[in-house]
Amino acid sequence: MTGRNALCLLAAIALAGCQLGPSGAPSFAPATPTGPTPSGLGSATNSPPLATDGAAASAIPAVLRLTLDDGGPVITPADGPPNSAYALPAAAARAKDGSYVLIIVWFPVENGTPVIGLAMSTDTRTWTVGEDPILTELGVGGTDPGPIPTALLQLDDGSWQLFGWADDPMRSPHFTSWRASAPKLRGPWTLDGAHVLDTGQPGTWDSQTAGIRSVVRGDTGYAAWYEGSPPGSSLRGYLGYATSVDGLTWQKFDDPSTTSAQFAESDPVMRTGICGIGTSLALFQPHVERDPDGYSMVFGAFGRSREQMDLFGAVSVDGAHWTCGAPDALLRTSGIPGSEGTHTFTAFPLGDGRIGLLIEALGEGHSDIWFATAQRLG
Repeated sequence: MTGRNALCLLAAIALAGCQLGPSGAPSFAPATPTGPTPSGLGSATNSPPLATDGAAASAIPAVLRLTLDDGGPVITPADGPPNSAYALPAAAARAKDGSYVLIIVWFPVENGTPVIGLAMSTDTRTWTVGEDPILTELGVGGTDPGPIPTALLQLDDGSWQLFGWADDPMRSPHFTSWRASAPKLRGPWTLDGAHVLDTGQPGTWDSQTAGIRSVVRGDTGYAAWYEGSPPGSSLRGYLGYATSVDGLTWQKFDDPSTTSAQFAESDPVMRTGICGIGTSLALFQPHVERDPDGYSMVFGAFGRSREQMDLFGAVSVDGAHWTCGAPDALLRTSGIPGSEGTHTFTAFPLGDGRIGLLIEALGEGHSDIWFATAQRLG
């Protein structure tokens, strides 16, 4: 598989086709609603009216802001293993000692196996990239490209948990979520569950894809936000929410009032159109962090008039009910110098209320990783 084709397969988790924390443990809203939607927030199962023009979109209050570090990419293929062409920022975290860690999937120039490596930083700008792979054989998914990490957590005892997605070779293309554990970042990693968050039954909104992208651990357990979509070849997808006591058995958000076959089992907590026309086609890659007012999310989206993924923001009181966080995209492809498209990004808390973002910008035959921050205004 070529590096470009590998990235196309990665995009399939979002079913986009081949196109180019702060301290304090939060309490999570239950995955099944037990009361009315919090005042002032959009319903978890009904998106706000779709903005059709600039005036409508501008009515959305700006409560989130993204700032790109325009000093250049922080990681390039030259930092990776020999023959690397694409640097995919897979999963990141702020360690308990205050340092920052990033798991990178390196894709080669020519046919070859992707390498899953580790990078570490104390300032988010200068990264020390490890030379050896930290994950080689996990025993989940197929071999092309293999399991892809998406969310990384350090536990109180210093050990680590890693979530990700993989194609189920028995049902391919069919993407589900796995979890692995390790005493140290460099492993050895042990698979805890191959399908900890599985797809819904045929005909449901997440019947082909249930790919965890973000996990937050609190005093009552875990909360996860994931990409969900049914079979098809067009751009499509909503964002889902699930909770768990142990991180292995998950309960998806379900609104009992929705009884159609598509939403009978569970419901997305964010649908297309939440931030207007720029989010009207498909939503991908939800990355969520706790903040003093609840939760902030940066997510990717496609609009009907957009050929590339832009980054948008949303806010929530409980993690299950979301409202748009800005009247326009937080970051467009044109906002990154020389970029031909934004492919994958990951997030981590900076410890000061801001969210750190590591964003993969595509170029001709390669990709680089840029750094940005997002924060609530006011």
